[in-house]
Amino acid sequence: MRGNLVRNYKTDIEQIMFNKLSEMEVEFVFQYPIRCKYGYIADFYLPEFKLLIECDGERWHNKKRDNAKNSVVRKLGYNIIRFKGKEIKQNIDLCFQKILIKMKGGDKNGDKN
Repeated sequence: MRGNLVRNYKTDIEQIMFNKLSEMEVEFVFQYPIRCKYGYIADFYLPEFKLLIECDGERWHNKKRDNAKNSVVRKLGYNIIRFKGKEIKQNIDLCFQKILIKMKGGDKNGDKN
């Protein structure tokens, strides 16, 4: 778990996501600290939509820990969507179609990736 460690650098998949979010001209925060006792940090946060975006690389993520984080942030009122690194690298446009659906209030189960 990353705890309260906010990074200034971006992984390769975070850089791809950062570039695409910048193209969309939507307000977002990189490495957003979620106020809770667990010290979670989201890769990206879109405040207008209360939407957290997680870029799940192979190295740091496991299903049990990610499911626990999803549960906590939902209880705090956030929406969350997760993408695997491979998905981001191979089809960022499809990822953004899914993000747009979440921004419009659809797909309540977008964290199942």
